[in-house]
Formats: sequence, C-alpha cells, structure tokens
Amino acid sequence: MTYREFISANHDRIIEDIRTLVNIRSVKGDPAPGAPYGEGVRKVQLAAMDLCREAGLEVVDCEGRIAYAHLGPKDQFIGVIAHLDVVPEGNGWDSDPYCMIERDGYLVGRGTGDNKSPFVLTLYALKYLIQEKTPLRYGIRLFMGLDEECGMTDIDYYLENYPAPVFTYTPDSAFPVGHGEKGILSADFVSPAIVPGAILSFEGGVASNVVPDRAEAVVKACRCKLDAVLSDHPAITLEADGDNVKVLAAGKAAHAGGPEGSVNAIGKLADYLLASGVCNDTETQALTFLSDAAGQLDGTLYGINGADGLFAPNTIIVGMASLADGHLTFNVNSRYGTAIAPEVIEQRLEAAARDRGFTLTNMDNSKPFYLDPEYPAVKLLCSIFNELTGSDKKPYVMSGGTYARHIPNAVSYGTGGLNADGRETPEWVGGAHMKNEAVRIANLDLALEIFIQTLEKLQTVEL
Repeated sequence: MTYREFISANHDRIIEDIRTLVNIRSVKGDPAPGAPYGEGVRKVQLAAMDLCREAGLEVVDCEGRIAYAHLGPKDQFIGVIAHLDVVPEGNGWDSDPYCMIERDGYLVGRGTGDNKSPFVLTLYALKYLIQEKTPLRYGIRLFMGLDEECGMTDIDYYLENYPAPVFTYTPDSAFPVGHGEKGILSADFVSPAIVPGAILSFEGGVASNVVPDRAEAVVKACRCKLDAVLSDHPAITLEADGDNVKVLAAGKAAHAGGPEGSVNAIGKLADYLLASGVCNDTETQALTFLSDAAGQLDGTLYGINGADGLFAPNTIIVGMASLADGHLTFNVNSRYGTAIAPEVIEQRLEAAARDRGFTLTNMDNSKPFYLDPEYPAVKLLCSIFNELTGSDKKPYVMSGGTYARHIPNAVSYGTGGLNADGRETPEWVGGAHMKNEAVRIANLDLALEIFIQTLEKLQTVEL
C-alpha cells in the first residue's frame, strides 16, 4: 500500500483518535496515587497507551512519570517524543476547549496542535511500518510525555532510569528542523510585606510561558477616583464587587518564546492602579516594579538584553502575578541566547530584586542547546521536508523550549510550518497556548507522510 493510500484509508480514524485525547483535560494537577502529575494527565496517558496497544505496539508505563510504545530492536533505537499534557485553557474561547470540533477545515481544542495530533500522527506512522513489515535497523520508541509544560521532569526521570535513544526528535514545533533552542529561565519576584491598603486581591496569568490577556484586582477605594482616570486606560473595565470595585484588565496573549506584539494585561492593571492614586506607599512601590517589568520585553530593566547573532535577541515576560499573605509575587520567563552566560543572567535578576526590595525565588534555568546543522540526521530531516513540500528551507534555531533540550542528539521536527491547502489562516485560529487552538486538517495528511518517510529513511543513516 502506498503512503497516500494508507493515509486516505485512515484519515477519519486519525481524527477520532485525536478527539479522544483532546477531549481529556490533561492539565497538571495535584499528585495522586499512580498519578504524579494529577488525574487528568493520568487519564490521557492511559488513553494514549490503549491506542498504542491497539496498534500492536509494546507499551511500557514508567511509574506514571512517562510512558512509551516500542517497535523493533531495543539495543539501538530512535526516539520520538510528543507530550500529552497541556497548558490551562485560558479565556475567550468560541467553543469548549475540551470538546474538539471541526470548524472551517480545522480541528479546534486545547492540545490539537500542542501536542496531541503530532502524537497520533506518529502512532499512525508506526502503524504503517507494521502493516508494510518494514525492516528496522533501529528500533523506534514513541514516548508519551506527561510534564512538558511544567518542567519536563518526565524525560529527566526516563533518562535517569532507562536507556537513551541514539537520536530523538520531538514533533513539537515547526518543520523543517529546529537544531537549537534558547535558554529558558523562570523565577518569582516576591515583594516585601505590603501594608494593607486599597488592593484586596490581585490576580493575572495562567502559566509562566504565556503573556496574559486577562488580569483583575479588587480594590477598596472611592469609585470617583477610579472613574477619573478610566478614559486614559481603554484596556480597563470596572465592576461593582459588594462595597468594593473589581478592576478588569484586558491584553493580547502570546507565547513567551515569541512575545512581540503582545499586550500584558498584568502590566495594564498595574499601570491603571498606579494612575488612579488609590494605592498606599508599599502598594505603589510593588506595583511600580511590576509595571516596569511587564512593560518591556528585551530585558533592559535587568541588564540582560542582548543578541549573539545566532539566536534572536533575548526576551523576558511577566507571565503571572498574585497577591497572597501580604506579598505581591510576579513570575518572569526569559528566553536567552549565548550573549550572556546563564549564571550572569541569574545574578542580574537577583541584583534587580535586591534593588527594589524584592526577593527572587523558585529559580529554574535551562541552558541553551545547539546541534550542528551538518549532523547527518538533521540534514536528512530537512531534505525529506523540502522534497515533499517543494521547499528550500534551512534548519533553524528557536526561542521556544521543547524536549530536545533535555535529550542527547535531539531536535524538534514539525508539525508547524505547513500549508497543505494554500489557504490563508482565518483570524479566529489560535496557536499553541492560545484561545481557539486549532490545527488545519489538510496539514495532517502531509505531516503523516513526512513522518512515515522520516522513520523509514532514518534507518539508513549512521546515528
């Protein structure tokens, strides 16, 4: 059976298998027995394992931390790792994020693109190899990632306890092939104790790696003061909240790896409260730092701006903020290249915190990685994509973070960067981590053919 015949025969089943996974809310939750990442993640893991067993693959559950399905030799094997956990749904969806629908030629739902459909497509690529009895020089291990969005402890656990692949790709970015990724740093700035004043609550953001499009605060203040500056802040709306006022801020979300053009709702909220004059001195001090941090993206505030000529310039966002126990905490997420050493970035953030009277906590720093674009597997993957699409694209480096940064000899490879039907993308379509996350149905067939050929042709390369 040809690739195209196989893909056509399985098209509808692929969509239904994607639906099975997307309809499970697999956001990380509280640990439970047998479910270290929460019940939702465990549920999607078990569903994915069932799909792999039905395909005839050997399936292994690695203590609930990660799972894999294996085909072929085990002494040397290729890894393909897709993740089944997702970021929280956020706001503003036109449909239920966990009830996948088809709309205008797209599958819509949280995880359709990031990263559940690529998992299903890889599974069907393995089904093709099984059906055609393809001889395998290297085994193939399809990983079910479960903690990609919240630290990638799953793959770290695997590598500590199980053998590593000789080469790995993760179908979690864009074709043709990503061979380098910026460093990723996340940390919390915690304010000194705030003297009780106007702000009763403050909350914004759903994840460290997303510029927030919503934020809100409840304040105890004269409505006339709040109304006086409202016309200068079009992102703000006010609602009664008993004897108090709820202040709502709207922004424009974006992934932390590409925040240009975003509007940070947390920053808009801080700016408005400062302008209103309702805050006391300690509130003003904390909000001023938050406003400064949310108001710029290049790291100048901390002295970490710069570019190395290899990666795009450094960026840093405020992803979340909250007021609890008398302290304002905001989380930053930086994507950085090699112009400044990782430890120097940490030192400069710590210095900025001290200068403002804040404390820096919960630091997590993953260094940049880079694989030579002349590496045989990188060249092969790029050529497969270009031949099937009639393109002449080159390997690239990126600001996003994938499993590739945690695994030796690994790259990111698909499924973005396709436009199989040549249509313009409708305005309502959202990308990874965005509202109305969607994947173009026409791209699924092309991506599957790319994956089948990739797993076949990698058998011919010295890895």
